[in-house]
Amino acid sequence: MVPQTELLDALELLSNAEEVVTALNHALIDAVKQLETERGRFQSLFEFAQDPFLVTDEAGVIEEANAAAAHLLGVSARSLLDESVASFVDHHERGAVAARMEGIKSGRGIDRWQLEVRLRDGTAVPVEVTVTTLEERAGGKAALCWLMRDLSARRETQESIHALNRVLNARVAQRTRELELALEGEQSARREAESANRIKSELFARLSHEFRTPLHAVSGYLEILQQNIHGALSAAQRQDVDRIHQAQEHLLMLVNMILDFAKLEGGTVELTLSDIPIDETLRGAESLVIPQFAKKHITYQRLGGDTTLTAYADRERVQQVIVNLLANAVKFTPPGGTVQLEWAVEGDCVLIRVRDTGPGIPQNKLELIFEPFVQLRPAGSVPAGGTGLGLAISRDLARAMSGEVRVASAVDVGSVFTLSLPLRRPLRQGAPPPLSEANPPE
Repeated sequence: MVPQTELLDALELLSNAEEVVTALNHALIDAVKQLETERGRFQSLFEFAQDPFLVTDEAGVIEEANAAAAHLLGVSARSLLDESVASFVDHHERGAVAARMEGIKSGRGIDRWQLEVRLRDGTAVPVEVTVTTLEERAGGKAALCWLMRDLSARRETQESIHALNRVLNARVAQRTRELELALEGEQSARREAESANRIKSELFARLSHEFRTPLHAVSGYLEILQQNIHGALSAAQRQDVDRIHQAQEHLLMLVNMILDFAKLEGGTVELTLSDIPIDETLRGAESLVIPQFAKKHITYQRLGGDTTLTAYADRERVQQVIVNLLANAVKFTPPGGTVQLEWAVEGDCVLIRVRDTGPGIPQNKLELIFEPFVQLRPAGSVPAGGTGLGLAISRDLARAMSGEVRVASAVDVGSVFTLSLPLRRPLRQGAPPPLSEANPPE
């Protein structure tokens, strides 16, 4: 007979064991519920994933398929069950698929490659496949998870890019050819223009030489008449001879101007550069124009400057420029007006200014007056005569001496023409020194 104490102990142990079993049962129920929840969550993610997913056994037989996979393969998800993945692959690719599956099972664990999936209607769809081991099953067999991504859109995009690149390359080649043809045309036009310009310059030079020969002969015969070598002239005859002489000198001046322009255009002008005295050079230039001031009743003022000043230039050409500027001032200054000549040092330059009280020049035409054969005059006025080459030649000669000719003007007030010359030999021959703008008329 078992003692009562032992029965009580056994009963207590049984009760404790029952509590443990009950607790384990509750824990198991909770684990099952949690598992079902996770499975439901996984199933939702699986079903509604945008990328196609398949779950197969290790032989590639489909066990699960989501809606995206069914849409990609063109059949219902239920119809995919128990189908082999290989049935959606061309015969020539099935061996490669099987080899990759063997590699995954043998320890690679994950693999990714591209293949073409053949749909039931015969359409081939390029896809990227990522296969990985999902779980180990009884008997050491594994389940495989297949992630497939449709590459059709990417391929279409790449083909579109390639097509666009071909079109762009064709357009670039066409445009390049058009630019080459345009450049060839421009170069041809430039050569023709240079040839025409050269012919023009040569023609000017030749005609100028041809004109000067008879003009010099006329001058010689006029001097014979003026010296009474063939008998004395009457007062009327002498007046006619003087007029002929004046016309001859004017015509010779125009011919010489055209010849200078032709030389400058052709780049054949010769300069003798040296240190020249400014005061003496300007006196020689103004002596040639002063009679014109008196004839037109214009007041000429020589304001002067440093009489010891020298500049590095061609003396004869400087006188030619000053004569042009003074003659231009005489031409456009009305009777009773004033013309002033002054010079001063500014920086590394000497500035020689010719100031007049003429009609002035509009601001939008200040550069135009330096163009060859251009002459400006107020509306209703009588043409002043000349060729329109004086200012063009003056600026070109100044630049050839590393100087410049500028103008400042105000309408109905007057103009200031400024010749700038270097005080000493420039470090780089042909590089004009900086020039300050002439002060506008006050």
